[in-house]
Order: sequence, then C-alpha cells, then structure tokens
Amino acid sequence: MKKERKELDTSKKVIILGAGRRGLGLAKQLIVDGKDVVMIDNSHERIESAVTKLDCLGILGNGTDIAKLMEADIEHAQAFIAVTNSDEINLVSCGLVSSSYPQVKTVAAIRSLIYTGADGLKEGLLGIDYIVNPNAETAKSIYKIIEQGVNGNVLGFSNSKLLLYNFYIEPFSSYVGSTITEMRNKLQAEFVIASINRRGLVIVPSGNTTIQARDTLSIVAESEEVTDILKTVGQLQKRPNNMVLVGASRITRALLNRMSPAMRSKVAVVDQDEEVCRSFSERFREILVIKADITDEDIMAEEQLGSYDLLIALTDNDELNIITASYAKRIGVDRSIALIKQNNNYTRMASYLDIDVVISTTDTTVESLLRYLRGKSVTSVHSLFNDQLEIYEFIVSKDSLVCNKQLKDINMRKKAIVAGVTDKEGNSSIPTGLTTLKEGDTVLVAVMRDSSEFIQKLFG
Repeated sequence: MKKERKELDTSKKVIILGAGRRGLGLAKQLIVDGKDVVMIDNSHERIESAVTKLDCLGILGNGTDIAKLMEADIEHAQAFIAVTNSDEINLVSCGLVSSSYPQVKTVAAIRSLIYTGADGLKEGLLGIDYIVNPNAETAKSIYKIIEQGVNGNVLGFSNSKLLLYNFYIEPFSSYVGSTITEMRNKLQAEFVIASINRRGLVIVPSGNTTIQARDTLSIVAESEEVTDILKTVGQLQKRPNNMVLVGASRITRALLNRMSPAMRSKVAVVDQDEEVCRSFSERFREILVIKADITDEDIMAEEQLGSYDLLIALTDNDELNIITASYAKRIGVDRSIALIKQNNNYTRMASYLDIDVVISTTDTTVESLLRYLRGKSVTSVHSLFNDQLEIYEFIVSKDSLVCNKQLKDINMRKKAIVAGVTDKEGNSSIPTGLTTLKEGDTVLVAVMRDSSEFIQKLFG
C-alpha cells in the first residue's frame, strides 16, 4: 500500500542513524538550519566525536532497538534518517519507525540495486518516504559535469537552463575597479552577480558594488550567455568527445547507464579484475574494456590513454583516484575528474594537483537528502564558499508568500537576491524589480546561510 506523502510538522527534531561521514555532514547542515539533531550509532568513538564536533545529542545503540528510538524521542521527531553503511539496517530501522510512528518522515540511504531495482528507486518500500542511492546521485552529478564541459566553476540546476559560474578576478584583470553595472556593460551580457567572495567574506552585492582584485564573483546567466562570458575570458571548455573511466565500480555502471549508446561508443573502461571486465563488456556492448592495472607505469602509453579528452578516476580508493587524475593531466589528457568516497579533505587538494573536478559521494548524498527535507518546492541547492552562501532553486506554489508579487515588493532583508526566473514554458530570464513571480515559476535565490530558514519560508 502506497504511503501518503506527509507534510513536515512543526517539530525541529531530526534523528540521524549513523554518525559516519554522511551522518556528520548532514547533521552539520541541519544544525545550521536550526534543527535539533539527535544522532544514534553503535560506535562509542563515533558518537563521542559527533557530540564533540557538533551541537547535537548522541545516543549509543542500535537503530533497530525500539528502546533507543524512544530514548531519542522518536514520537516527536520531524524526520528519521538512516545513513549507516548497512542497507539492511537502514531499511529495517526506517520500516520500524514508519510502522510504529507513521507521523514521522523516514529517509534511507540504500546502495544495493537488489532493493531498489535497476530502473530506479521503488516508492513505498517498507513504507519509507524517501530513498537515496549514493551511487546514483554521484553518477548523476558526474554526468551533469560532463554535459557542462567539465568546468568545476560552472553549476547547473534541475528545472532551469540558467547556470551559475564562479569567476575569479585576477589582479591584472580589466574589471578591477569597475562596478557591477560597468562590468555588465563591458561583457555585453545579461547576468546577475549573486554574490562576491572577498578574502573569505561573502557579500550580496548591488549594482554599485566595486569589484576588487582576487574577488570571486558568482554569476548567474542563461547557458548561452555563460558560454559567451567564458569565451570572452578565455575559459570556454567543449564537452569531451572521448573519455576513459578508471575503475569498473558501481558508480561507473550507473554513469554508463545514463549515457546514450552513441556516447558510450567513445568510452573506455580500465579495470584489473577479469570477471568485472567481462561483466561490463557483456552489459555495455559499445564500450572498450581494458583489463589492466592503472598503476602499471606502461599502461598509459600502451593504451594511448593520453589521447583522451577526459579521464575519470572512479575506483574505491581515494588516493589512487587523486594520483591517477593528476598524472593523467601530465601525460596529455585535457581534463580529469577524481572521485572521493572516504576522505572529503582530499577535495581541497584538487586545485593544487591540476585536477579539474573532485566529486564527493558524501556531498552529493547530503545534497539530495537536504533537498527532500527542505520541502517539495526546493528542487536544487548549491552551497558555496565554505557553506557561507546557498543557491536555492524554488518552484513557486500558489500558497507561497511571494506568489503574484513583484520583486521590488518582496523584503529579503538584504540577505538574498533573486538571480533568475524560469516560467512554466521553460523561458528563462534575468529578473528586474518589476518582475512578477507567478505560480509554477522556477526561481533561483542566492542567500546568506544564516538567513536560509527565513528565505525557505518566504519562497517555499
């Protein structure tokens, strides 16, 4: 029996089962959102670490133990989220909560296709409200990055053709000393500068704000305008034509499933496991499968891997992915992407190792969970500049406080800016103060993190 979608109640309590990387990452974001977080884990060390690092309550125990759930006050929780490393524990605990406390939203991280099926996630599994597959979320993010030309400074959204581009102002740039309005005139493009990161401090600018050297500008514009801007500043990247995927992992399989047969025909997969190689050859007839150890110093030359436009390192070993992606650039590969599954600290190394994009399964999973928890009107969320700024993609409902209002009449307390609007027909535009938000419009809003709860209530 399909479980009816429940609206989030007024409770601020969220219970997270699993104090590992994903649990901690999610808890950190929810605490900033003003939630009261309770973490349950069977590891004393993980619970102690969570309580020490975060403003949360920790309970040592098993999430399938009803007594521990009652200790966490599950009855009055807004949501129960299971993100342990065990699919079975996540399923059973959420199923238990769903049957005993139907008013509580249940969310589970499930990796195995045994439970979800190869065609996607099944609604209503054990009555669970929302299931996220970390592998599928990561593959979806990588696919978007490929489509956007593997530019780590360009971010897309779910329901809009608008893009967000982070533009670094070099000390010798001609834009230094210009106002935002003057820069727009120089580039001859329609765009909004949603924020400026100035020496670690993020500000929401006005048209009169002066651009300084080493500023990072977050520019929102239509994809064609972003393309023109990137051409102007010499940073335009074409979509890669041929690519090599190192590691025949579950994420590799999910990524290939997203590609068309024509796109797969220009893909090579490298893995040292003979049985895995055979399986991929049978499943994806169009790809070239190379059985080899990528750490073999001769393999890059023998297989001419340096001739590829893009290398994506997708093994289960973070260090190997970082090294492989970095080395690929040195032997002639145009661009590279490295997957991080264990240690998010490696993401900071990317710019120093000439890796174009580092993608984290933890970050993509947390983003998916936050989108769901923040309500059905939120279709995308991007966090920038150490979480100081968030870019929301809202769909305006008829009940929204901003519906049928002009932007000039919406008080955002100078903490946010509407950076783009896409109507129900798919037409995108850069808004002005006279733009009226209508039911069904998709709106991009850049907001300072400390005001995100206020903006969610205003637009959601």
